[in-house]
Amino acid sequence: MLKGILSPFLGKYLIGMFVIVCGFAQFVACGTQLYRVSVEDDHDRATVAKSNPDAGNPKAASYGIHSLSGWEKLPIPFRFGANLNYDQKLQLIAAIKTWEWAVGRNLFVYEGIHEHTTGDSFDDLYSSLDDGINGHYGDKNWKKTEKPEKVLATTIWKNNGNQSQINRADIRFNEEFYVIGDSLVIAGEDDKPVVDMQSLALHELGHLLGLSHVDESVDEMSVMNPTLFVGEGLTFRYLSKGDIERIQMIYGCRNASCDIDTLLAEAQDNEFSGRLTLAAEAWISTERP
Repeated sequence: MLKGILSPFLGKYLIGMFVIVCGFAQFVACGTQLYRVSVEDDHDRATVAKSNPDAGNPKAASYGIHSLSGWEKLPIPFRFGANLNYDQKLQLIAAIKTWEWAVGRNLFVYEGIHEHTTGDSFDDLYSSLDDGINGHYGDKNWKKTEKPEKVLATTIWKNNGNQSQINRADIRFNEEFYVIGDSLVIAGEDDKPVVDMQSLALHELGHLLGLSHVDESVDEMSVMNPTLFVGEGLTFRYLSKGDIERIQMIYGCRNASCDIDTLLAEAQDNEFSGRLTLAAEAWISTERP
């Protein structure tokens, strides 16, 4: 089993070769607890097409972006569902900090816990948008969302009247069929493979901020690729140059973040991940049990 945080380029190459050598199909690779899962169904493609018809056109300048104007108001207030544990919150905030690092500004503001509320508190998938809270929830009863079992998580959002801006969004994590947390530390359970929360949240937060999927033939290192490897020790916690360029098309850049090449070099620093974790710990330090 692959262990440790792999460099973004070497990591995807080695994992991809591992799957090819093992000779399995698209979604399942050899060995226990190692899967490559499609995340094509983790957002509403009809909403994407309505807000930006060119989001799926690789020849368009706005390819890979479903909301060219981003959020109606910044920073985006959010709350955690009541059943997310401390380590899941930590990983999610580290992913938030990665997107904020890419634009050089605060994009989110943390409002604490959505008390007594989990993904299972809602009747279905989209009803969670009706409470006025931008929430990140764990769903133990994933079937109620009517999303396929294989979908790791899904991001849902509402645009304003002219479809140009986002004004509400939730992320729902599939905890019925997956163990979601730090895949460098925890393992799968029974027939439930482990999914790295930070890697998954990085992808889902991309949707929440206004990005859509990017085909591997266009940007094979994008965190917005429509497949994700899951399994013990498998992570992908980096943004590609294209990811940074696309998020800056929506939110611009400030100060050092405007030099993308320098950003990418910084991400290769062995201490980069640790700094993100420290920032995340400081943000939710009052939440530690």
